[in-house]
Amino acid sequence: MSKTILKFTLAASIVLAGCASHPVPPPKSVSEPVSEPLYEPLNSAQCGGGEFRGVGVGTNEKEALGEAKVDLAKQIHSSIRVSEKYRQSQNVQNGKEILGSDFVSETRVEANLLNAQDARVLSVQQRAGEINAVVCMTKADAAKGFMERQRLVADSLEFAANASLEAKHPKRKNEAWQRTQTLWNKFARLQGMLNGFGVAKADYWESLNTTYTQAREAYLSYCKAQKFHWEDAGNECSEAAFSILSGKVKMEKAQCQSEAGLKLKLACSEKCTPSSFGGVECVFEPSLSVESCGGESYLLLKAQKPAMGRDMHNASKAKASLIEKLPSAEFLGEWEKELKGWMPLCAE
Repeated sequence: MSKTILKFTLAASIVLAGCASHPVPPPKSVSEPVSEPLYEPLNSAQCGGGEFRGVGVGTNEKEALGEAKVDLAKQIHSSIRVSEKYRQSQNVQNGKEILGSDFVSETRVEANLLNAQDARVLSVQQRAGEINAVVCMTKADAAKGFMERQRLVADSLEFAANASLEAKHPKRKNEAWQRTQTLWNKFARLQGMLNGFGVAKADYWESLNTTYTQAREAYLSYCKAQKFHWEDAGNECSEAAFSILSGKVKMEKAQCQSEAGLKLKLACSEKCTPSSFGGVECVFEPSLSVESCGGESYLLLKAQKPAMGRDMHNASKAKASLIEKLPSAEFLGEWEKELKGWMPLCAE
């Protein structure tokens, strides 16, 4: 009897010891949130057929909706084939050379929603201490932002194309054409996006396309006629400067044959004098005027630092040293950069 009681007491002690080392957790409160994977509520909130859908997670509602709209923008942009490459070429149609262009489709992903206010909030839920959100947008609403941007670009494009047609000043004409070309690329790229949404061309498309084509063909004609004509000063300085600059900027040593084109006139004094360091020092102090072939003066370029050569014995060797150093003269690099801004930007 005593052995039986002893066995029972020992078994009970073992059970109690086991319970003490592995306590049973108290039951969860009914109000305590149950942890769930974040993707489950996101996947359960589906937009309507044909709508774009964006999802986002954040520490608060504003952040979650912001992330959802970024995701929505990516979905919209990646669903379209966007034209980014613009290629110019010269074509001959009916015996007339014109600038042509075509577009190559490619995918481009952006994270900018043009009309975020049109996004419809489908779901905002709290899960595991974070907020997740789902937003939707119809194709018609997605197209609105691109239509508005295209309208604004169209206004700027029309102004730039007319400025290019009317400009007489060579540098201003180049700048107006560059702006026209850039805006046309944006305008046509936006139309490529709208085509992806099935949106018809705007009413102003045809008239604007006509204006752009006129500006393009007029600029091509201008390119053909516009040349740099170098008026030789008849000295070594002029010959050396022409040899260097003509290798950088297209020009010809010839008189103007009409009022079209630009005339480059070099004034260059050559002086060889005894050097304070001993020997002989030769200096070129040039300036270059840019004029229209019609006689209008546009610009006078001066050398801030004259070119210089020295020799310990005679002026002939000092001048040879000067001409040898001339290609690295700072003023020639500055002149080259300035002259390129006056040259027409012809398509190849």
